[in-house]
Amino acid sequence: MARRRLVLTAVSTLASLALALAGVSPALAGRAAKRSSAGPAAAGHCSAGAHTLSGYGAVMYPETGNGGYTSVHTDIDMVYDAASNTFLPGNHVVLTDRATQCLSSFSLDFERTSADPSGPDMSVTSVRVDGRPARFAFAQPTYPGDPHGPNDPDPLAHEASQANPVGGPGSNTLPPACSPELSGSDTADALDGTQCPANKLVITPTAPIRAGAAFTVSVSYTGRPGVHDDGDGSTEGWFAAPDGGFVTTEPVGSEDWMPLDDYPTAKPTYDFYDTVNAGKTAIANGQLIWTRDNRPDQEFPAGSVTYHWHQGAPIASYLVEDSVGDYTLTSRTASDGLTFYEAQDQSISAAQQATNLAIMNQQQDITDFESQFNGPFPFSSDGVIVGTPPASFEEEMETMITFAGGRIGLSTLYHENMHQWWGDNVTEGGYDMTFYKEGMAQLAQYMFTARTAETAAGGPGTAAGQAAFTASLIGQFNSLYARGASFWSDAPSHPSPFTLFDTAPTYQRPAAAYIALWQILGTARFTAVLQQIQRHYGGGSITEPQLEAAFQRGLPDQGASCRADLDEFFTQWFDTAYPTASGATEPAITGPGLTGAGFFTSAAGCPAS
Repeated sequence: MARRRLVLTAVSTLASLALALAGVSPALAGRAAKRSSAGPAAAGHCSAGAHTLSGYGAVMYPETGNGGYTSVHTDIDMVYDAASNTFLPGNHVVLTDRATQCLSSFSLDFERTSADPSGPDMSVTSVRVDGRPARFAFAQPTYPGDPHGPNDPDPLAHEASQANPVGGPGSNTLPPACSPELSGSDTADALDGTQCPANKLVITPTAPIRAGAAFTVSVSYTGRPGVHDDGDGSTEGWFAAPDGGFVTTEPVGSEDWMPLDDYPTAKPTYDFYDTVNAGKTAIANGQLIWTRDNRPDQEFPAGSVTYHWHQGAPIASYLVEDSVGDYTLTSRTASDGLTFYEAQDQSISAAQQATNLAIMNQQQDITDFESQFNGPFPFSSDGVIVGTPPASFEEEMETMITFAGGRIGLSTLYHENMHQWWGDNVTEGGYDMTFYKEGMAQLAQYMFTARTAETAAGGPGTAAGQAAFTASLIGQFNSLYARGASFWSDAPSHPSPFTLFDTAPTYQRPAAAYIALWQILGTARFTAVLQQIQRHYGGGSITEPQLEAAFQRGLPDQGASCRADLDEFFTQWFDTAYPTASGATEPAITGPGLTGAGFFTSAAGCPAS
C-alpha cells in the first residue's frame, strides 16, 4: 500500500484442482453443497473456535481472525444495486473451510454496522452450514488469551486500546480486545477503554463439525456496505461512489462489505459472481471468465449483468477486490503470457485518462523489471483500476491494483506492483509485519529512481549504467541515514494502530535496511534470497524470524561471528526504537560503502565488500 496518509468448464477444472491440492473435495466447494461434515463427536471433545488469531497482549487489531479452521475457497455471489449502494436479496457468500479441531461453534469477522455515516449498515438474513440452517449471533471480541473465554462477563475484557494495558497504567491491566476506530479528528488514544463493537459473527451448526472435515458456510445478507474507521483516523473498505462502490481495504476493511476470516494469513482462493445493474462493470481479482446479460426482474427493472471472475491463487483477507461502477475495462495478453487488465472510471476527464493510460501501459515493463530480482511473476494476470473516490491511499489488491482520486503515478505503480510478490504472494504473518512488505515496495520506488539514473548513464548493459544504479541506491540510503531523531523513534516491528502506516518506520527505514542487506550480500546473493523466499513461502505467509533466517542463509561468510553481526543488524533496524537506554540514536551497523560503521568484523572475516 502507498498511503497519502478461459471457458467455464476450464475454470471449474482449475478450481477443483486447487481444492484437491488443499485436501478438500470439490463437491464440498459447490454453492449448494448438501453433505454434512457434522458427526457424532462427543460434546466434551468439541469446543468453540477461537475468536482471534492474535496472541496474548497483541495491540494490532487483536479482534480479527478466527481459529478452529483454515480458509480454503470463497464464492462471492454479489447482488448489488449501484444507484442505491445496496446489496439486494440473494446476495451471499459461500466459504469452504476445513476444521482444525472439533467445532461446536466458530466465528467470522463482519462489521455490519458503524456509527460513521459512511460506514456499513447491513443485516444477516440467514446462515447455513453444509446446506443446513445454523444459529448465529453477533458478539464482542475478547482479548486474546482470556482464560474466561470469548463470553467473559467482565466488560473490561472487551475494551479497545492503542496499547497494552487498556487505559494505561493504573487503570485496566488487561490487554486490548480490539483496536479503537478513530475518526479523523480524534487523538491517538481518544477511544482507549471504550467497548469494542460486536463484529464477531458466531455460528453454531446443528451438530459439531469433526476435526479435519471440510465444510461450507453460506451467509446471506443485505444492506449498505461501507468503510471502516482505522486506528490512525483514516478509512478503508467499500467507498460509495455516484456510480457504485470502490474497494480498497487495508488492513481490515474487507469485513465492511463481506463476512470472512479477516486476518492476513487467511488466504482462500476466490470465485466472484457479481450481478449488477445493466451497463455497470464489476471488477475483481484474477481473470474475467464470462459475463451474462440478464432479463429485467423485480430487483433490476432495467436488466442486469453478471460477471464471473476467478482467482485460483490464494488471496489475503485485505487484498480482495470487487469494485462496481462505470468503468471502461480492457485486457490484453502480453508477450510474457500474462493477461493485463486496465480499467478507468468514465467520469475521469479524457485528458487525465490519457495520462493515466500512458502510465498503466508500462505495467508489463515494470513487471519484467521487478521479475529480475523477485523471480517469475506469481500470478496469471495483473492489472490496474483507477476510481474516483478520494480514498487516502492506493493499494496492491492482488492482480488488480487500485488507484483512487482518478489519478495514477508511475513511482507508486512500481511500489504497488512490487507488492504482488511482497504482501500478495508472500503475505506478512501478522499486522506487526506490515513493515516487511511495505519496505520492499518502498525499495521498488528507490529502484525506479536508480533505473532512471542507469538509463541516463548508458543503460543496464553498461558498466557506467550499473555503477549509476548502485550509486543511486547508496545515495538514497545515505540520505535516509542522515535523517533526524524522529526518523528512528519508532521500531518498525512494534507499531501501534495509530502508527501502523507512518512513513519512516513502516516504509523508509525497512527499505533502507534492504539496501544495506543488498550491499552486505551483493546483488547475486541478495537476489537469490528474494527468489528463495518467493519459492518457499509463495501462496502463504512469512514471519520475522523466517525472513531474517532467509537472509542469514545468504551471507557469504557463515561463521558464527558474522551471523551474530547480522542478528544484531536486524535487531537494530527492525526491532529497536531510538534513542535507546544506552544513548544510541540510530542503528550502528549498516553495510559496505554506506554511511555508518559498515558490516564487517576483521577478526571474524566478515567481508566489507
